[in-house]
Amino acid sequence: MSPGSTSFSRRIKDELVRHPCTSACCRQVEVAAAIWSAGKFSETRIDWATGHARIASRLADMMQASYGFRPALRQGRELVSLRIEPAERVNRLRQEIATVFLAANRADIAAWSSCCRQALLRSLFLSCGSVSEPQAAYHMELAVRQANQSAGTMQNLLGQLGLNSSMAVRGHYEVLYLREGQHLADYLLLSGAHLSLLTFESLRVEKEMRNSVNRVVNCDSANLQRVANTAVRQSELFRALQARRLESLLPEDLLAAAQVRLEHPDLALRELGALMVPPLGKSGMNHRLMRFERLAADLLARGES
Repeated sequence: MSPGSTSFSRRIKDELVRHPCTSACCRQVEVAAAIWSAGKFSETRIDWATGHARIASRLADMMQASYGFRPALRQGRELVSLRIEPAERVNRLRQEIATVFLAANRADIAAWSSCCRQALLRSLFLSCGSVSEPQAAYHMELAVRQANQSAGTMQNLLGQLGLNSSMAVRGHYEVLYLREGQHLADYLLLSGAHLSLLTFESLRVEKEMRNSVNRVVNCDSANLQRVANTAVRQSELFRALQARRLESLLPEDLLAAAQVRLEHPDLALRELGALMVPPLGKSGMNHRLMRFERLAADLLARGES
């Protein structure tokens, strides 16, 4: 990422935070998911913070629309914090979390409306999500507060959507992470981050094309090195036979093949075969040179004994 540029995580959040949410059921899901995944609970208050001021304002506005109160926002050096109190409001939100996530009829996400499924994914990423730069790696994380005991439920719901995540404990957080490019693309699609999805897919195609070209280049380089090593080995064997005046012991077809190889060390097997009389194909030339190597090694060994 170049200096001064916006991270891909930030661009996704900038897109998602502008997504309209006018339905009461979706507001309920967004608020419950945000608070349960990223809120810090006590008996009398809930503290919640983000580095993105518009996300905090969005959450406060949703609480006002749904529950009739708007928590105060406090702007710090790096974070915007939101505090919910007194205990009556905290208990109201605890009840909302239970209604959205823990009721028996909510365990199967297929029963949720599509807009509420989108609201869940949107809220999780806005509240606790991050993603690596696609040029470097495919890696998305949702860092859920361990004390809230919500990670298992979130992981199960994601899995039902085909977003199979792994979990790791990191400090006070349980981190759900996705490491496959297709899972990241699916998350962006299902959360409604369509512009970010287009950017991601463009970068993914570019990266995969670059990797494919590198694989071809590396493969070609390895093949060229192998051809060069073989040519040197075969030429050295023939020179060793000449130095000991043993080349006359070679059958005529093998002698001709060895001479062509010595004279044209840079040619591939197909090109060498075309110089033979009569011409040989790639397989035939390879077979003849392998026979030459075996016989030359045997003649040299007997000549030294």
